[in-house]
Amino acid sequence: MRFVLRALIPSRLRRAVRSRIDARYVNKAEHRKDIKDALWEVQVLRREVVSLRSEVDRLRQVVITPPKAPTVDLRGTDAHRLATETADALDRLLQNEMLVWQAIDALRAEIRTEFQARAVVTVDAE
Repeated sequence: MRFVLRALIPSRLRRAVRSRIDARYVNKAEHRKDIKDALWEVQVLRREVVSLRSEVDRLRQVVITPPKAPTVDLRGTDAHRLATETADALDRLLQNEMLVWQAIDALRAEIRTEFQARAVVTVDAE
């Protein structure tokens, strides 16, 4: 039968049909190349997944570990205490100074009124 087909079908037509059929199918070399490319892609993706997993683990550790409490600076607390005490002392000092000036003003007013009263008494006596 094969012989009959060769004899009946011209060689140009056979070659055209064969090339058309071969074009639809992948040959072994291309198939091997496609498999190698697919394996390479799988390896690249595997490396990326491993690096992403390590990054996720690192971020989880950052979230899980609570931040450390800040250490108290003793010099800072001493400075704050001293500043507060100084402010209180200055406030008392200014209040006392106001009381002194109020007392001085009261004495001046009293001396004026006494002086004016004496002046009135001396004017009346004359």
